[in-house]
Amino acid sequence: MQTQTYKVKGMHCASCVSLIQNQIAKVPGVQSVSVGLTQEKAKVVFSGSAVPLDSLNNAISSFGYTFEEAAKEETGQVGNHSHGDTGEKKMALEMKFVIPMVIFSFVMMFWDVLSKNNIIPEMPETIYEAFHHLMPIFASFILFGIGRRYIKAVWIFLRTGIANMDVLVGISTIVAFIYSFAVTAFEKPLSSYLDVGSNFYDVVIIVIGLIALGQFLEARAKRKTNESLQKLAELTSKTALVERDGKELEIPIEKVELGDVVIVKPNERIPVDGRIVFGSSSVDESNLTGESVPVDKISGAIVFAGTQNFQGLLKVRVEKDTKDTALAHIITIVENAQNSKAPIEKIADRISGYFVYIVLVLAVITFVSWMIFAPGTFGMAKAFAFALSTTMAVLVIACPCSLGLATPTAIITGVGTGARRGILIKNAESLEKLSSVKAIVFDKTGTLTENELSIEGIFCRDENHVCDIDDTSFKQSLIYSMTKSSKHPISASIATWLKEANAKELKVSDITELPGKGLRAMYDDATYYLGSIGYVGETIGQSEKQIRKDFHDGRFESGRELYLSNDKEVLSLVKIHDTVKVGAKAEIEKLKRLGLKVIMATGDNKKTGEAVAKSLGIDEVYADVKPEDKLKIIGDLQKKGFKVAMIGDGVNDSPALAQADVAISMSDGSDIAIESSDIVLLKGDIGKVAEAVNLAKKTNRTIWQNLIWSFGYNSIGIPVAAGILFPFFGWMLSPAIAGAIMAFESVTVVTNSLRLKNAKL
Repeated sequence: MQTQTYKVKGMHCASCVSLIQNQIAKVPGVQSVSVGLTQEKAKVVFSGSAVPLDSLNNAISSFGYTFEEAAKEETGQVGNHSHGDTGEKKMALEMKFVIPMVIFSFVMMFWDVLSKNNIIPEMPETIYEAFHHLMPIFASFILFGIGRRYIKAVWIFLRTGIANMDVLVGISTIVAFIYSFAVTAFEKPLSSYLDVGSNFYDVVIIVIGLIALGQFLEARAKRKTNESLQKLAELTSKTALVERDGKELEIPIEKVELGDVVIVKPNERIPVDGRIVFGSSSVDESNLTGESVPVDKISGAIVFAGTQNFQGLLKVRVEKDTKDTALAHIITIVENAQNSKAPIEKIADRISGYFVYIVLVLAVITFVSWMIFAPGTFGMAKAFAFALSTTMAVLVIACPCSLGLATPTAIITGVGTGARRGILIKNAESLEKLSSVKAIVFDKTGTLTENELSIEGIFCRDENHVCDIDDTSFKQSLIYSMTKSSKHPISASIATWLKEANAKELKVSDITELPGKGLRAMYDDATYYLGSIGYVGETIGQSEKQIRKDFHDGRFESGRELYLSNDKEVLSLVKIHDTVKVGAKAEIEKLKRLGLKVIMATGDNKKTGEAVAKSLGIDEVYADVKPEDKLKIIGDLQKKGFKVAMIGDGVNDSPALAQADVAISMSDGSDIAIESSDIVLLKGDIGKVAEAVNLAKKTNRTIWQNLIWSFGYNSIGIPVAAGILFPFFGWMLSPAIAGAIMAFESVTVVTNSLRLKNAKL
């Protein structure tokens, strides 16, 4: 199975999406296809190797669409490629000719309407005749110029029976032009059969002109929805200053190799992911993490491509291929998410595919109805013109552009806003699901607490105080010597703390690590043990109750305890506690205010888990849980009807992450947890959780606003265009005004989605 992404040319509306998907799906070797209107891209999954591009284009080229290889797109122009820029410039040039003609036609139309109602004087005969001869010229230029695609769409429809939005516009404007041309060229012979006083040249000019204007404004607005991705792409450096053989060489970024030393001068952008080998500085990482405060970096610190170096000269050793940097990974995630489809968008696409045919049927019903009921009132000639006008209005006003734009524009803007704030959303479906999550399950270590533990102190048996920490203390030195080589996070934390306290290293031997228990070592012909209370109690034959009593039981209400003993007695107590992440408690409170059930599930002991949960205000906690237990906790909540989000950062969290409706991981967590997740919080920032939930809710709300507007508009617009109000109030909707409303609707939907860029989270 192979997947390819192609750029699509020729799309204009949601019905185009449905048509392309249906035709490509019929090509042998294609397993599935998903086309995005806003991104103008198609993701094709093949059952085996990729089908040749020519074969795919053969299926759609007759309808006016073509696929292009993604590789042919200009690098660095993510979401805004060269032919898109050229298309927008071409549309801008067309507008210089179209807008004056549209204004001219509106003036003519309203002057005629107002003068017939005695609001203003009638147009002078000379001016009327001049305009009378200009209108056919303008209409011909519009229809056979920028409107050629509508003529082609109608021709394809007549040959194949396959219709899209262009067919609706094409039928209405072609019929309007033919009728108008007939009454203009054959005014006298047709005066007995047609209303020669009416023509629809203004309909041709205004409908096609305003749709073109709407699509131009829509293209500019859609480009803004993509700005976040574009700005990320612009962070990619094109060159790097590399130190090779004692010389400084500026080379293309793709030629930088692992192990190269890259020189980054003050106020320059860091071009690679690597480790500082010389210098120190402050680095602005806000483009990747959303955090505005610069981070101090010294020799040995890791830096990332796309971040900004401030005052110091840095030399950075490259540790990741330039195609595999954190920035490149973020761009890929964001682009894939923006190209993905939420379930509701797939439904909208299917509706749009049928909607055009429904409108064609409604247009026929409208025409036939007025031709049956209107002649008795107006006479056949005027009834025909009236029926034609209402039919054209129905065809134009019902174009399903806004329906196709409602979901993707909101998704693209929402995903881009998240990326800008350090929230990486991998697909549209997870964003939709997160908006309806009712329960959220947190892992503890690395999620709510830091990966590093805090040492409260080393307490002695016979002294009611913390042991003195100095380089002569035997107990501290012994503990340091036993733990300094251990890979266990608790031992490593103790060793780091004691090293900073200048503990002395002793020559211990035969260090043995006993999983789940602790350490054993020899020093000066004596055996020493460091570990859990159960481990040392078993070793010296003493009960846990007695050990706790000897070491001031009740004084320590929470955290972990390790004990140091020899073969006969316990010598010291090492008191350790988790360091709760800054802002974790405030984040839990925010989630509760959002109405979420907050749960903590940890593999740590009950005492430690409950202490951390209490400090954070979490009411429900599961401790001593294994990976399969976390999986069961998620499953049980789902059986109770909860949609569940799981937040974790470890390998042991991956089964639960996979089970959850939405999986959220920390970017400083394990690779497996990140791969298992739907949403990644950069820098492991717990403060982004409520922001992610709020963003999902606001994006989903925007989608529904757009869809309700689109459906509501068509539900009201189509009957009004069909003339339902005329028998009661004498009101009817001009096809030209219908075109203006349709264009306005699409721009409104895109503009509403753009509000997410500045949403308060």
